[in-house]
Amino acid sequence: MISIGLFGSISVHRDGVPCSGLSAKQRHILGILALHPGSPVPRGELADHLWEGSPPRSYVGTLDSYVCLMRRAMGLKAGRSSALATTAAGFVLTPGTDVEIDLTWFHRLSRAADLGTGRPALEWAEEAVGLAEGVLLGEVPYASWAVRAREKLDRDVVELCTRGAQRANGLAEYARASGLARQAVNRDPLCEDAWRQLMLAHWFAGNRGSALMAYAELRTAMKHELGDEPGQESRDLYLTILTVGGEACGAAAGSPAPITTLLRLLRLELELAPGVRPPARDAQLSEVAIRVLQMSGR
Repeated sequence: MISIGLFGSISVHRDGVPCSGLSAKQRHILGILALHPGSPVPRGELADHLWEGSPPRSYVGTLDSYVCLMRRAMGLKAGRSSALATTAAGFVLTPGTDVEIDLTWFHRLSRAADLGTGRPALEWAEEAVGLAEGVLLGEVPYASWAVRAREKLDRDVVELCTRGAQRANGLAEYARASGLARQAVNRDPLCEDAWRQLMLAHWFAGNRGSALMAYAELRTAMKHELGDEPGQESRDLYLTILTVGGEACGAAAGSPAPITTLLRLLRLELELAPGVRPPARDAQLSEVAIRVLQMSGR
């Protein structure tokens, strides 16, 4: 079995043993083909990616030579039936019984999670997210084809994590929900759906303070990136968590935890107010907040 890894450095293992002898150009060819499993990539398109729009005149022969040497290093046969085939339409890398690609497994698990139900679907989502922990095509940081692939993967992972967090919340698996939601917002700090799932996971688990702080993080991200406030659905959830019930995590009466949370929220609010510099001491926060309210006419 040949295993092709695209997360981090592009790697090839045959029966668990690393395949040596692949040059950087050959690994990049493998990465490009692995992004289109089972579909031919024309030589011209491959050459444009590989040489960034300025391929040599002899690129056809060079590519054929590269692919031939790659097959030999990977222990693959030649011909149209090869897992790495040369066709009139271009080169084709086909995963199957002989070849597996980690990115392909990510997409298969993601589809299974979308189509599945209950805890099995949640487990498939978590397994898929686990495969995508590394940086996709990390050894090719600037090539446009690699950047586009990473951007698409980020969107896919954010959507998968958000749906998985929603499923986990529905199953009362709040720790798993918060873990998936946090991974989503780490990749996309402006994904309000994921932030709401994170807020719900904390709230349902009995940690109202963490739920309120998650909203504060969302608000900070929205202000810094877009100069805007969170949407109505997020604000409504925040107000619901703020006003419904007390600290549900079982804190004893008089516990300082809710007060500490409110002070942190007040500090974040003042930090976002234009022209306001919050004091270093928490004891002075209320005085500054009162002056801001007076100036705004509230």
